Amino acid sequence: MSTHTVKTICGFCHANCGLEIGVRDGKITSVKGDPDHPVNRGYVCVKAGAIKSLVESRNRLRYPLRKTRGGMRRISWDEALDWAADRLGQIRATHGPESLVRFGGAPVSYEARDGFLQFMGVYGSPNLTSVSNLCHVSRQIAFMQTFGGRPEPDYEHTQLIIYWGSNPVASTRYSSYASYDGFNTIIPRARDRNVKIVAVDPMRSETVALADLWVKPRIGTDAALGLGMVHTIIVEGLYDRPFVDRWVTGFEEIRRHVEAMTPEWAERITGVPADHIRELARLYAGTEAAIIQDGNGLEMHTNGVDAARVICLLIALTGKIDRPGGNVFFSIVPQRHLPTVKPQSAWIGQKEFPLFPSPTFPAVKKSLLEKEIGRPRAGIVHHSNPVLAQANQKNTAKALRGLDFLIACDIFPTATTVLADLVLPMASDLERLDYRAYASSRGGFLALREKVVEPVGESRPVFEVEYELAKRMGLEAEYPFKNTEEWIDFAIQPTRLTLNDLRTNPIRYAAPPVAYQKYLQGGFATPSRKVQCVSERFAANGYGALPVFRAPQESADSDPEAARKFPYLGTTRRPAEFVHTRFKDLPPLESIYPEPRVMVHPADAWSLGIAQDQYVEVSSPRGKIRVRATVSENIGPGLVAIDYGWGNPTDGKSNLNVLTRDDCWDPVSGGTPNRLFRCALRPLKEARKKKTA
Repeated sequence: MSTHTVKTICGFCHANCGLEIGVRDGKITSVKGDPDHPVNRGYVCVKAGAIKSLVESRNRLRYPLRKTRGGMRRISWDEALDWAADRLGQIRATHGPESLVRFGGAPVSYEARDGFLQFMGVYGSPNLTSVSNLCHVSRQIAFMQTFGGRPEPDYEHTQLIIYWGSNPVASTRYSSYASYDGFNTIIPRARDRNVKIVAVDPMRSETVALADLWVKPRIGTDAALGLGMVHTIIVEGLYDRPFVDRWVTGFEEIRRHVEAMTPEWAERITGVPADHIRELARLYAGTEAAIIQDGNGLEMHTNGVDAARVICLLIALTGKIDRPGGNVFFSIVPQRHLPTVKPQSAWIGQKEFPLFPSPTFPAVKKSLLEKEIGRPRAGIVHHSNPVLAQANQKNTAKALRGLDFLIACDIFPTATTVLADLVLPMASDLERLDYRAYASSRGGFLALREKVVEPVGESRPVFEVEYELAKRMGLEAEYPFKNTEEWIDFAIQPTRLTLNDLRTNPIRYAAPPVAYQKYLQGGFATPSRKVQCVSERFAANGYGALPVFRAPQESADSDPEAARKFPYLGTTRRPAEFVHTRFKDLPPLESIYPEPRVMVHPADAWSLGIAQDQYVEVSSPRGKIRVRATVSENIGPGLVAIDYGWGNPTDGKSNLNVLTRDDCWDPVSGGTPNRLFRCALRPLKEARKKKTA
């Protein structure tokens, strides 16, 4: 009997915690936190308890499947790859290389990030779309245009934390991509140092419950709240004059821009009292070391990019950028990125979304639905589930059905794999190698995700599958790797470390500790070398040089008739037990949180006759779903929140994106209003169970 322990890292969410996994005779026997890993120091969340269930689940995809008239048929890997190579080759010859699109998901692992990227490069297609229109990239655009980089919270030296549209207690994401020594103790350690914590959120989240101050704007009005704060900071002279004079372009233009955006103006929009807006502005500006941690709550709105640009304004005017205790540029571990071959043609939607760094999903979807010339003809879905994740499930499924050939790579059946012509079973995180680069104040470091057990059935690691497909198409000559091991060595080559080095010591520091005020040596990484709150690039591409507040599309004023038929505003939340659309059917997690719920304020529940735990029908102009009710004062009257992520074949529950609209979006990012839609609710009577003899 062989028993041993493997040190590795989790891949269930962006935290990528260190794990110690016990293995006996090729089977997982225990999962514990790794006390030596800087991210979690031995802590693990409830998701780690489902790792064994994930690997051994009876619902796993175990062999390639081909769609036939009689349904999905098992085929061999040789048959699958030969067929894929033949179909993709025909489509490339007939419609050109741009006819292939890759659908990616959240990069919770680098395998998820990089899979099939090199293939797209050698195939010749620039069409790499993903969920980025809904997550992170809209905020990334704002920070990159303003500061030339993405600063992270310097928790260790701060005196004030403002979580804005962020719920890290539930998401375990306390930054954009930075790591902190024992992330689960960030808030307790801050409390021990008497750090004040503010939460800006329309709902009482897990993070709000731990905050000293809760600022509760109407949903989708964050830009107005921030602009009211900017007005106060400028009018009351609270800005950092030396920093602004030396490093911020266009201050007079900013001052004129917000002249009419008083706290009273913001109060009418946000519902936050004007005096409270002033107090928040004074608190932030007047605290020497203060951070704003923006979150995904700002996105999935039609005004998400400008909301993030307003936060950049606040950071810039107060000079809390790259200073101790502020928003800081941590050292980044250097990596080589894919694809190494860069297609020269424009991607889908590049003219309509010139500031977005890749094809935004609504542009791809529109191209398919409207059967545009030059539309995609084939697709590869890797670590992604667009049918559940994107707005308006019906239209998303219709768009994907418009492809001539669709390959879906996954470890479980999903709402997207059921549409695929070819389904390829992938090895899970614990059945293959991977690595992760972390930024931190102590320095950037690498960690190895070591293989723990053999892949289930005939499932394979993605890079082996990708290379074999390229080889069958005669495209392998420009591949810098043939397998996962070679991919890791290629990616980390700039660090002068190798996979063997990581196997010897699975935590390797490869970038220096944080250094502050780096702009004093060379300025910011912008064309002017200064902070560009007034953006010439935004203006040159038809957007405002400065951020503004635009009312959400689903306001009562925009469509009074829809507001009458669907009187409630709906939003979404992700239960802490899950990540995205994954693993809802795993027994340890399913027993804790078995199905999606809709959260309703007690006053609304009383007026509608909805009782706690009763099933409710939620409808919108696009469809209806059935979910259980949670009656709670954690949400305000007139607003309801529906759990996100269900709707796969393995869970059989409702997907809230049946309700969301896809006919409007943020003009910069293509972010659809998944977090704000009109809906109606009605209680459902429980079907009586038949008596058995």
